[in-house]
Amino acid sequence: MLTDDDEIAEKVWSLHNCGRSRTGEWYAHYLVGGNHRMTEWQAAILMVQLQRADELHAKRQRNAAYLNSLLRELDIVEPLPDDERVTEHAYHLFIFRYFPERMGNVPKGKFIEALRAEGIPVSPGYKPLYREPAFSKEALDWHPYARHCDYRKVRCPVTERVCDHEAIWLTQNVLLGEPEDMEDIARAIRKVRDHYRELLA
Repeated sequence: MLTDDDEIAEKVWSLHNCGRSRTGEWYAHYLVGGNHRMTEWQAAILMVQLQRADELHAKRQRNAAYLNSLLRELDIVEPLPDDERVTEHAYHLFIFRYFPERMGNVPKGKFIEALRAEGIPVSPGYKPLYREPAFSKEALDWHPYARHCDYRKVRCPVTERVCDHEAIWLTQNVLLGEPEDMEDIARAIRKVRDHYRELLA
């Protein structure tokens, strides 16, 4: 698409890219958009990588199982429970739960900063979907199917607690490391736990 209108260009880019903005916060969604962004070049690379899909999937499974076993030994975090119906996990993300009350109420943000300082690439994860700018009344007014919605009234207390205070993420590529890398993650959590009072100063 070609246009000389910056506003139209931004809106179209956002609509094809999950409602994100070229200039705003990376993960914020400003419009209700689609996921129509794969390029031909990316598709070509992915077609070749599909030949390794089973091998990489198996490695993520092994490392996730090992990391889960290591996290179960720690008292301030725990892995997510497995549903008995699940036979394999895709592990787009590896999420574990942090218990701030077991560590002097150190906020999740400070805990994450401390883990990052130890070289562990953790993330705070998503915020509740209804807090995204795309679901504000102003953003939905133009949308033909959603203009009647008003998410200002939505409250999901468990979701908010988990997103704001407990959920911590590792991206799937971390699970493509070696068992020693999983041990480094557990070691860093243990170190932060043992020195948590320094985070309260």
